[in-house]
Amino acid sequence: MNTATKQTINLPKASVGRLLDAMRFFELAQDEIEDFLVSNNKTIIAKIKKAHGEHLKGESKDFQNLLKKYVYN
Repeated sequence: MNTATKQTINLPKASVGRLLDAMRFFELAQDEIEDFLVSNNKTIIAKIKKAHGEHLKGESKDFQNLLKKYVYN
């Protein structure tokens, strides 16, 4: 038995617009906080520098092999 009913509600366009603006602002704030936390995490910075150095030396790994190993195993 399907107990769900479909209902429609009407919302003022201005309210929906403000809600969407708030959501965009929140997403931007999340990105800024994440950037701040990552840029102040010495462990992550060290890993990024190590990976960058390996890349510059041509020591990067084949992406398809990494996918097979870690994603499609």
